[in-house]
Amino acid sequence: MYVFIFTTVVIGFAAAGIVMLAFRLFGRKVPKYVIPFTAAVAMFCYMIWDEYSWFDRYAARLPGTVIITQTFADENVFAPWTLIKAPINRFTAIDSDKVVVNPQNPDEKRVTTLLLKKGSSTLALTHLIDCATGKRGYITEQTPLDQSGFPAAIDEWFDLKADDPLRAAICN
Repeated sequence: MYVFIFTTVVIGFAAAGIVMLAFRLFGRKVPKYVIPFTAAVAMFCYMIWDEYSWFDRYAARLPGTVIITQTFADENVFAPWTLIKAPINRFTAIDSDKVVVNPQNPDEKRVTTLLLKKGSSTLALTHLIDCATGKRGYITEQTPLDQSGFPAAIDEWFDLKADDPLRAAICN
């Protein structure tokens, strides 16, 4: 967050400096409104660019084994341009190399889902996916595990739709 604020301010100063230099090179006096207007427009454009390019820049840095399963775009009334085309500001991903198949039941797979959101820390959730029944359960610190590291019992199961992105990525 602090890097974003610092970068935005630097962009504003840089744009104002370029305009001041251009006016000086042409031997003209800069009108009073031009410098703050230029800085404001440059900072505004940088903020929009950062908002719309965050997902592409972040996804490009992920290892090849990471599969992005779902993206989310949020509209914001205070940023009216997002009502036209909302930027992707959060997504879920899994590392296909870290999917573990249960040796006692090959239909059960343990996977860690990463929840990433712009400006927030990454959240990791461990799931048990039962591909045969199309169900998902959370594995927490309180979940009792057997000798192979799989849950002995899951308290609550959630149904996965046939087209669920997590189910499609794990069970295929």
